[in-house]
Order: sequence, then C-alpha cells, then structure tokens
Amino acid sequence: MPVTFASIPGLPRSLSGSMLVVGALALALLALAAGVPLSGGMATAIACLALLVFGLPHGTLDLEIIRAQQAGPWTGMVTLVLLYLGLAAAMYGLWRAEPVLALGAFIAIAAAHFSEDWDGAGPVILRAGLALALLAAPTLLHRAELDAIFIGLTDRAGASAVTDGLMLVLPVAVGLGLIAIAALWQAGRRDQAIGGLAALTGMLILPPIVGFALYFCLFHSPRHFRESLLTLKWRGVATWGWVVVPLTLAAGAIGVLVFGLEIRAAMPDRIMAASFMTLSILTVPHMLVPPMIAALSRLRHPHTLKTETA
Repeated sequence: MPVTFASIPGLPRSLSGSMLVVGALALALLALAAGVPLSGGMATAIACLALLVFGLPHGTLDLEIIRAQQAGPWTGMVTLVLLYLGLAAAMYGLWRAEPVLALGAFIAIAAAHFSEDWDGAGPVILRAGLALALLAAPTLLHRAELDAIFIGLTDRAGASAVTDGLMLVLPVAVGLGLIAIAALWQAGRRDQAIGGLAALTGMLILPPIVGFALYFCLFHSPRHFRESLLTLKWRGVATWGWVVVPLTLAAGAIGVLVFGLEIRAAMPDRIMAASFMTLSILTVPHMLVPPMIAALSRLRHPHTLKTETA
C-alpha cells in the first residue's frame, strides 16, 4: 500500500512520503549549489528542532495501540506511563553515565526501528541493511562532520570510535540497502523504493543532520503516524488530536528539560544534544514497551497463544 497522508486531514490524498523526501532533497541540493551553509549552526539548530516538532507525534499513539491490542493488568494508563517514563529515565541515565555507549545503543535501536520502514523488501537482513546504510552513509563524504556531531552530542572525544564502526559496516550496508530498494521496486512498492533511494542519496550528499531530518521528518515519522491511525481506525483531528497534542507537548517538555540539563559550549551543540537525546530516550520505550506488554500477556494467557498456534 502506498504511504500516503490520506488519513491526515488537510493534506492532498496523493501526497506521499517519497514525494516529500524527493522534493526536499531537490531543494536542499539547490541550496547547496547556491552556497547556502546547510551545515552551519543555524541550519543545524533548525533541523534539530524540526526533528522534535515533526518527529515526536508519531510515537504518541503507542499507548492507545497497546490498550486496543492487549488486555491485562499491565495495560492501564498509569502502569504504561510509568513503564514508559522508567525506560526513558534509564536511557537518560545511560547518557549521563556512559554517553558513548548510549550513542552506540541509540544507533543500534534506530537501525532496528528504521528497518520497519522497508517491509516488503524481503528478508530482515535486507531491511536492516537499508536502515543501517542510512545511518552509516554520511561517513563516506562527511566523516569529519559526523565526528564533530558525535563528539558534540556526547561531549567525549572517544565518540569518533562510533564513526569508525559505521565506516566499517558502510560497504556491506549500502550493498544490502540497494538490494532492498531493488526488491521493493520489483515487488511493486515503488513509493517505498523511491523514498529509500532519495533518503539514502540525501544521507550521502547532504550534511548529516539535514539529511537525517529529511528522512525522519518526511518519510519515517509520517509513515508510522499513518499506520497508527489505521490500526486504531481513527480519522480526523477531532479523533486523534486530544491524544497527540498533549503527549507531543509533554515530550517537548522532556526536550526542554534535557536542554536545561545538558550544557555545551556552543548553542547549536546544546540544541543538537537535547534533540537527539530526547529522541533516544523516547525511542527506547517506543521500541521496547509493545513487545514487553505482548510477552507479559502471553505469560498471563498462554492458552491463547496455543490456540492461535493450533
């Protein structure tokens, strides 16, 4: 099924994630050709803020989906919120104690999460390869800038080791990623294939944070937001706005709190640290809570699983 924004009122039904990424990529390349400093402090700050504004809403429906799909003592709103906050606090604690390890963990979790964008590409190794290729691509032409980003994010010179690791996996990841794109095209998933190729091109050519913002804000987040709306069968802002808006504001408050706690010499580095750390501490529960609740439900009702298996 093409990834459109048909479920979101006010946007054209034909508008797709790939179209947005291709259009934004073209504009960014024109800006680079015109000498606009997309890797400057202002561009970095704008891209980081965009990650929060357009990225955070896609995880705000998690709790409603869990409550709709699972039943049990673990699906009460208070329990779920406490579990989310506990995992988020644990991830933030890792950033404070071992920031380089936290960065590596975030990249690994992000690769697993982004692989979900490429369903239909075949085996999981191809989907994971394309996801990892997107994250490793900047090491080819922007190694020094990526080092600076990781060091600014962790406040540790040793963070360049993470860039080394991404460089090592780049050739294999790109190879798998291109095979995944070809598989998507052959399977008739043209929108995903075009979006994947455009996103990979952006991550190769554009400054790393700008390239990441294009993919995350225009393809990944809208796609997952739409899938969540379809799962819940919610249509119209009046249906989902009462959940999405307050939780997005709450997530933004976490970003403001992290911004206040993380001190950096340069303001763009501080904004960057707050943005990516906020994404990471919210991505951990976003990824882990649903399977945790599903596992607890299977333990509580093992006969249900046996019936479904039979």
